[in-house]
Amino acid sequence: MYPAEFAYERPSSLDGVFTALQQNPGDAKLLAGGQSLLPMMKLRLATPAMLVDLAGAAELRGQWRTDSGVRIGALTSYRELQRSPRTLSLLPGLADTLEVIADQQVRARGTVGGALAHGDPTADLPALMLALDAEVRIRSRGGERVVALGDFITGIFSTDLADDDVLTAVDVPLPPPSTGAAYEKFEQPASHLALCGVAAALAIEGGTIQHARVAMTGVSATPRRLTTVEDALLGAAADPSSLDEIAALAPHGVEPLNDLHAPAEYRSHLLEIATRRALHRAAARAGMRWTE
Repeated sequence: MYPAEFAYERPSSLDGVFTALQQNPGDAKLLAGGQSLLPMMKLRLATPAMLVDLAGAAELRGQWRTDSGVRIGALTSYRELQRSPRTLSLLPGLADTLEVIADQQVRARGTVGGALAHGDPTADLPALMLALDAEVRIRSRGGERVVALGDFITGIFSTDLADDDVLTAVDVPLPPPSTGAAYEKFEQPASHLALCGVAAALAIEGGTIQHARVAMTGVSATPRRLTTVEDALLGAAADPSSLDEIAALAPHGVEPLNDLHAPAEYRSHLLEIATRRALHRAAARAGMRWTE
């Protein structure tokens, strides 16, 4: 199908983006990589009157080491991250996640900011970013605000972005020393989107888990942290039987999607399996030697 008719602008700066949004209140959509928005427009699931292309705003590209972690510009592509050994070394689990996002073409064009701003409940990157305690930086003509990613994603294809807001960057703090992280995914074969994805980040000292973050995507209406699992992990022994027992808690309190791709019961089953695998791999990367 063809998209509905729309106007197009490509400002040369972030200030120009704000001007375009101000001139088209409520009728404009921001275009980053376009790997999610353009297919929706072709299906007429999205019919913006104006597309504002962010590609000319060079200040939205890049990766920077900050005092507390790493800042990733919103227009940084998956492929650019994959070719950034410094960023990959600082953010455990990122390489796993990037490797299973869609296909090579999408990874070459898709962007970090676009993935998070789109609010797709089956996207891979949000799970890992939640497990790494990421925050998003949002700017408008009125100023800048910083929002925890868990608060930013509010529903299916819904985020805390106003019509005149632009997600400019993602801030990811450095995890505790010796943190191991992993991302495990069961995908829909045709789209490569997640039927279930789980990211886990564990810091272990003396065989005991001192820090735990576990997040899922693809299972419910929004990517989210599995706080029941996290609470059970803190202070627990990092051995296979303990991790397996705790992984069984993953479906508790989760309302799984039930659609043509998978029934709710199947997604719950996948969630437990993916959580168990992610915990085992994260523990191995945190120094445990009984697995991987």
